[in-house]
Amino acid sequence: MTSEPKVQLALTPDSRWDVDTAGLVAAAAGAGFGSVGLAEANADAAGAAVLAAAGLRCHEILALIVTDDEQATIDQARRVAKAAAAVNARWVLTGFRVGLDERSGPLIARCAALFAAAGAGMAVEFSPLGGTKSIATAVDIVEAAGPDRAGVLIDTWHFFNGESTWEQLEQVPLDRIAYVQFDDALPPISPNGIKETMHRRAMPGEGIFDLERFAATLLDRGWSGLVSVEVLNAELRGLPVAEFARRAYETTAGFWR
Repeated sequence: MTSEPKVQLALTPDSRWDVDTAGLVAAAAGAGFGSVGLAEANADAAGAAVLAAAGLRCHEILALIVTDDEQATIDQARRVAKAAAAVNARWVLTGFRVGLDERSGPLIARCAALFAAAGAGMAVEFSPLGGTKSIATAVDIVEAAGPDRAGVLIDTWHFFNGESTWEQLEQVPLDRIAYVQFDDALPPISPNGIKETMHRRAMPGEGIFDLERFAATLLDRGWSGLVSVEVLNAELRGLPVAEFARRAYETTAGFWR
């Protein structure tokens, strides 16, 4: 008998899917996921009703991008905080075009406070393509935002392609991890990181990442949080979303047992 995963499994949607909230939630529930991410535009009273009817929760709102335009960042933070409150989302995925400094630190803290007031936390996503490039720098941002208001989002694509190290994964405090976004990647064919990350990810186990070691590193430390599958792939976008979700669950679950 196959054992259940030791973590909670969730689905992060591809913004390019042609699917409404009801279709997305039905696909996630049918595949066995317990949570699903929602774009800000879909996180409203109607979306909350769809989630409740399916017995799913929203683990992430997509997304806030922190830039050097303070007013635009705060305005966006207010919108996504409202969306998070509408569907009782646990986290707001937050990316960074700027690094942590004397100017951005207070701005990040303000955004985290807005999310906290809405009942959500700031999921700090590091990326080699942004202003926050590793687990270590993401932890610094969590401290600036307030550890009770933020956590590190560890995306495997960003981990394997960025400045993070195995040592950082082995040492990041477990209570500083918001959740994991799980994906594999095809061998790169271009130096264009945006094209690679947005169109050439792969289902877990069908690419080049050492996902066995990645998952084992966290499981062996006793981590049992949430893993959300995020596979952005131009070819796989042609699949029906229900089939995509089923494949995403099946390819992911074995890594976390």
